[in-house]
Amino acid sequence: MLKNFFAKLKNRNVVGDVPENSRDLQDMQDAPFIEPYDFCIEADERFRDEKVVETEDIRGVDILAVLEEMDLAFDVVNHFGIRRKLKKMFDDLAFEISEYVSYKGGRSVENSFEEEIDERTFEVSAEISKASDSDPFRLTVTVSALTLEDE
Repeated sequence: MLKNFFAKLKNRNVVGDVPENSRDLQDMQDAPFIEPYDFCIEADERFRDEKVVETEDIRGVDILAVLEEMDLAFDVVNHFGIRRKLKKMFDDLAFEISEYVSYKGGRSVENSFEEEIDERTFEVSAEISKASDSDPFRLTVTVSALTLEDE
């Protein structure tokens, strides 16, 4: 969003960027400097990201903090349904993987869910794995918007 704003600001201040005829000059003067959607949350289209966390204590991970660290749109990170379902899903996965007696040969659990926000469907998935008894847990959280072909 800010990138577009600064690009407009830069283009307006270029000396050689003067229209040749008066009609173009009038159109340039009539056009708003800041479009109404420049600072709207709806213009933020960061709908896909993945975060990997390695830890010794999987139950000590704050999954909501992990979600907030992801490069996602404000609407996605702060959506109550996504936060609630992700927290529950992560707690279930952390409990399930911590119940193993040995991780020899590697263990992995994963789950996902879909949530709709403003006519867009998002898939949120989490995978927790541990390669061996001495390796740390590896948590991978992925959020992505599904395309029409995916649904």
